[in-house]
Amino acid sequence: MRDDLGLTFPVAYNVNETEFADVGAWWTTDHHGRYMQPAELLISRGGIIFGSIYASGPVGRMHVDEVITAIKSREKR
Repeated sequence: MRDDLGLTFPVAYNVNETEFADVGAWWTTDHHGRYMQPAELLISRGGIIFGSIYASGPVGRMHVDEVITAIKSREKR
């Protein structure tokens, strides 16, 4: 997918528990099994994380419009 889209930034894939914990996210176990909880990271052009959202359900996640607003605001600074 990364190559198909021509992405030029690092993309995490097949991350283990320790690596996932490095960004502050967590794993959980329930009736679905063991899996990592969603983590959204907004990363600046310089590689600095300027926003992060960790939510176990869709209510706490950012909507695409909120992401675009955050990026545009950051770009103005």
